[in-house]
Amino acid sequence: MAKIVPAILEETEAAFLDGVARVTKIPGVERIHVDFGDGIFIPKQLLSAATIDALNPAYLWEAHLMVKEPKEFLDYKISGFSTVIVHYEAFDNSRSLHEALAAIKQLGLKAGICINIGTPVEVLKDFEKHVSHFQLMSVHSGAQGTPFLEEVYEKIKNLRKLIPGAIIEIDGGVNFENAKKLVDSGADILVAGSVLIKSSDMVVTYEKLQAEIRKR
Repeated sequence: MAKIVPAILEETEAAFLDGVARVTKIPGVERIHVDFGDGIFIPKQLLSAATIDALNPAYLWEAHLMVKEPKEFLDYKISGFSTVIVHYEAFDNSRSLHEALAAIKQLGLKAGICINIGTPVEVLKDFEKHVSHFQLMSVHSGAQGTPFLEEVYEKIKNLRKLIPGAIIEIDGGVNFENAKKLVDSGADILVAGSVLIKSSDMVVTYEKLQAEIRKR
């Protein structure tokens, strides 16, 4: 069954802790998505994993690295992340990406690959034997609240045909208007950022999103 996963994208430790406090009060949340940026791969520099204290192990924490050529992943393990997702476009060649995926898995973490909206899903086929978790951006990377890009629907369908057993995660612009269509297209995980952050009641909004994707 498809899941709604709250996202936290913050630049300071105080803002991050506030975000954690808010999303962990939402009943039914099992997984939490945290964005990291280095100011190079994306213009905005976000909170560093090295500044995060131990995360609540009652949740599954996934780290989305919008970072150029990441090589060190121990801080994510120490903080309590169980999944680390790196960008295909952040590496100059597939060998470097394979090395990063191996380094993540050597730490006992699950590895995932994310692609930007302009990258064809066919590039992921070469990694099918090494990774089952694939994230598709449905906005331009780097900021919450940017416009949803509808070409992602076709990308989901194409990826599902290309790698039938893939876990497909969608990140960016998820809302009440597109959530059901994303799931119907083949998505397993929908990352909800601004739709929750900007809502007056995150609990109600989360419950409505869950209800939306469960409609027949």
